Amino acid sequence: MAEDLRVKRTKYSIKRAFASLVNEKGFANVTVKEIAERAIINRQTFYNYYQDKYDLTEQLNDEYLEQMKGVIRARLDLLEDDRQPFLPTLSEFYRSKPFSNLLKSREIILALLSIQYDNHGFKQRLEQLFVTACQNHSGISLDNLGAYIFGNFFITIITYILKSNQRPSDSDLKQLRKMLLAITK
Repeated sequence: MAEDLRVKRTKYSIKRAFASLVNEKGFANVTVKEIAERAIINRQTFYNYYQDKYDLTEQLNDEYLEQMKGVIRARLDLLEDDRQPFLPTLSEFYRSKPFSNLLKSREIILALLSIQYDNHGFKQRLEQLFVTACQNHSGISLDNLGAYIFGNFFITIITYILKSNQRPSDSDLKQLRKMLLAITK
């Protein structure tokens, strides 16, 4: 059964309030009372949907990791599409619909990337998701160092795009490739 529109609006308001507060004050300094005040709801309404701020964080982690899976899948599908007359560039991918949809939630994703209360947070899970998807796609197995560097590279690009609200151009990416090749010789 589809969720009631009022419930969707309330949850959306809670998510936005939470992200805004985390981005302003840091996760450790945010209280449920502040989330409720910013979302213009009472605390009991918050507790109707979430046990606490950790539960809210985990639900958001799961929701946005699913969206990221779709974004990564879209990129890998583009690479496998034989109908493409040329290999799609990363800048084309960053202009794609799946990636554009993700950017609509940039404040929430930036908040999730900043939260570090355990070793299985959004950032770590996203890194692992990306590394695993790329390893499975390419057939190349990475050691711990390679996975760490590759995963952080992906997170750094995503973070840059979200913070600057600007996608890298073909020339930006070409320059980056050139630099990476130069320093890894």
